[in-house]
Amino acid sequence: MSTLNFFIEQHLNKTTYPIYIRYDHASKKVLFSTNFKASTDQINWLMDGARKKIKTSEPLNKRFIGHLRANKELISNYKEVQDLVFDARDLGDPSVHKVKELFKKSKDQVEVKTIIHGIDYIVSKIEGSGISERTLINYDKNLRKHIDGFNEYKSRDHQLNDLDKNFEYEYKKYLYNKDQPLSDGSVDNQIKYLKSLCRKLIDLGIPCNEQVQSFSRISLTYDMVFLTAVELKRLIDSRITSSDTLDRKKDAFVFQCLTGIRVSDLKKFNKDLVDDKYRLNTRSEKTGTLIKIPLVDKAIEIAEKYNYNIPVESEQKYNEAIHKFMKELGFDRKVESKNYRPLHEVCTSHTARKTFISYALNNLGLSVAEVSLISGTSQGTIQKHYAGANIEEIENKILQKSTRENQ
Repeated sequence: MSTLNFFIEQHLNKTTYPIYIRYDHASKKVLFSTNFKASTDQINWLMDGARKKIKTSEPLNKRFIGHLRANKELISNYKEVQDLVFDARDLGDPSVHKVKELFKKSKDQVEVKTIIHGIDYIVSKIEGSGISERTLINYDKNLRKHIDGFNEYKSRDHQLNDLDKNFEYEYKKYLYNKDQPLSDGSVDNQIKYLKSLCRKLIDLGIPCNEQVQSFSRISLTYDMVFLTAVELKRLIDSRITSSDTLDRKKDAFVFQCLTGIRVSDLKKFNKDLVDDKYRLNTRSEKTGTLIKIPLVDKAIEIAEKYNYNIPVESEQKYNEAIHKFMKELGFDRKVESKNYRPLHEVCTSHTARKTFISYALNNLGLSVAEVSLISGTSQGTIQKHYAGANIEEIENKILQKSTRENQ
């Protein structure tokens, strides 16, 4: 007996789950990705006896933003796999292996024209491609998200042949000015991913506009912005008296500084993720990397204060709150970010993560490999952006050494 259904795999520490098309035959199964993720309350469920299954004709409900467009694409994906199952039956071999083989052949034969098609094509080549899992995540989740947004903003599906200097100008302008604008570093990453994707497509015989390789990367010569050890202690010891809401946001920011977790992981933080050794065990929402972070006493104190439900909402509102309480507390050290600005103006949720990595390296004395293990950040990134970046700590070491020698 064969079955074909939409399918999700639920995980304890995730709130949204990838939607797959699952084909079962002769006690074997294969999953086909749909590139959609949803929470359980965004899915239309049907009862099949004692089992729940996803409604084939309308998988997503109105709680999913853009459900009409998404359902149309999901149903199209379902019918595509369904046709392959029929083809396999006609060939006398409806096995999971045969359907998977036909699926691969159909993808290989697709004419790749748009940037999104290019991402799909490279992701489908994951087996034996030599492309790292991190690179595929950057293409499939990160680059796809921003190209989709740009396509929607311009009301057109941009082609690989569109990648000229005008595209570069318009795409960068969009990234800098969208509702949640990207930083220089994030824009630089988008250009890096796009150029890398096109090089891989060209290697596979897929034509792209050659001008894409002349797209300029963003020159990042600004200070790496994070709190020094002195500033971190001052923040921990401070209290916001003007607003209980801002004081709660300060606690959330301090918790991030002491754990290094991103906002996306802070939102799903709960007591079940902390073991009996007070170690946070979670899988990064952004990268999928498993991270294990020992919680220091102050982090445990904050977690228990809020019953392991750290108060944070949208990242944009959270960042606005960070600017406010940092200004109120007088964090006005000048840092270079396009021009010299006070720390409270450039401080964001990501500053907390940078603070954690810098503090672990430069004050706790952990190695790059050790910080990589507990933060989920690659050793190369840590070496490039964080190690030895604190001029005040360097100055203190020089003065201490000079004093000892003169005694």
